[in-house]
Amino acid sequence: MARGEACGGDAGKVKGEAPAPEPAREIPDEITDEILLRLPSRSELARAAAASAGFRALVSSPRFLRRHRALHRDPGALLGVFTSSLTGDGDGTGFHPAELPHPAAAAARAVAAAADFSFSFLPSGTPSAEGWMVRDCRDGRFLLDRVAAGAERGAVFTELAVCDPLSRRYALLPPIPEDLAATVDGVLNVFGGRRACEPFLAPAADASADAEAADSPPFTVFWTARCQRKLAAFAFASRDGRWRALPSPECFIWRRHRSPFSCPMNTVWNRRHYAHGRFYWVDCLTNRWLVLDTRAMEVTLAVIPSPAGYWEEHVAVVEAPGGEVGVFAHDFHHPGGKADLHYYTIVQDAGAQRWQLEKTIPLPWPAASHQPFCVRGTANGCLILEVSEEKPAFMASHRVRDAELFKIDVKSFQLEKICQARCAGGAAGQCCWPYFGFPPSLSLPTV
Repeated sequence: MARGEACGGDAGKVKGEAPAPEPAREIPDEITDEILLRLPSRSELARAAAASAGFRALVSSPRFLRRHRALHRDPGALLGVFTSSLTGDGDGTGFHPAELPHPAAAAARAVAAAADFSFSFLPSGTPSAEGWMVRDCRDGRFLLDRVAAGAERGAVFTELAVCDPLSRRYALLPPIPEDLAATVDGVLNVFGGRRACEPFLAPAADASADAEAADSPPFTVFWTARCQRKLAAFAFASRDGRWRALPSPECFIWRRHRSPFSCPMNTVWNRRHYAHGRFYWVDCLTNRWLVLDTRAMEVTLAVIPSPAGYWEEHVAVVEAPGGEVGVFAHDFHHPGGKADLHYYTIVQDAGAQRWQLEKTIPLPWPAASHQPFCVRGTANGCLILEVSEEKPAFMASHRVRDAELFKIDVKSFQLEKICQARCAGGAAGQCCWPYFGFPPSLSLPTV
């Protein structure tokens, strides 16, 4: 190397002078697209969108969101709770968005402002027909039904609609075919006699290859009715638009072996639970769990002895990590006035299933005079608790009351306040649903 020649062969440069920076290279959109697609949740996408206008335009496009939905099973954040009253006057019915300091308060306010949680976009029908009633909420979808005016067995075979209040899109389901309906007899009423059937939504389907191109994902609705000797169960799939019957065990008599001092039978029936592909109805007195398997499409009966002293309205089944089934439960009486919440998992022991205590969570509300809290709903590993000082919730199932709503999840077991709300329902019906979702800019139609 000649004396005075710059290292690297750049002749003429003054020794010690910093090299000129290379011009910035712009990452092609298709590479940025692939990078952002690998973010595991839409919460991560929201943070990326806040970084630049280009990212925001990319991640909010329907095409990108459909691809992201096909790759990731992301239920979104807990944005609030929807409660429904059985009285029919509307008081206690509505969406209660999460409030500060809840981390999702801003997104919850945006959803509350953008969505129509009064469901005014659904067809009104004839003036004499009963209005729509919310029966279930899952994955941003709502299932509603109504009794058609003059219809025979109208409270059994109701009109059904699946809708998305954010996009205001809905689908009316065809009636259950006559050959299937003819197999249903001796039906017992639920929800204070207003209905004689229990329809509900299956969880959103897992990501699939055709989900990327689909404008809206497929959905499944289950319809069940409690008959004298078994559970009648049908399933509707939006993919083919057909109803089909599910096998169900014979001689399942709900009222048998129950004591007049036990929890009312309608509490067992109206409290439906879900975990890892299965729906459960739990009868603590007789240790029987009725199980609807959404993959096998069948109904079976399991015997799982429960600890003594639990009423069904004090029990909630949740999805635990690792595919386990978790159970939150609390006692009817609280010695010393201190309330505790117990967390169990269902384990196999010598070929049989049993409850195994994993954790006891002390609750901050004194219970010396009465029980100020109750179990209200579960979804995505979260339990919703209602706290009200008016009356014990199990004595006020039809009363509308001011309450505070809290959540506990199976990972942190930390108590977190969601919001204040006007609540109704309780043991007499499942009328409280956690609402998980996304800000409107990152939401796709679910119907």
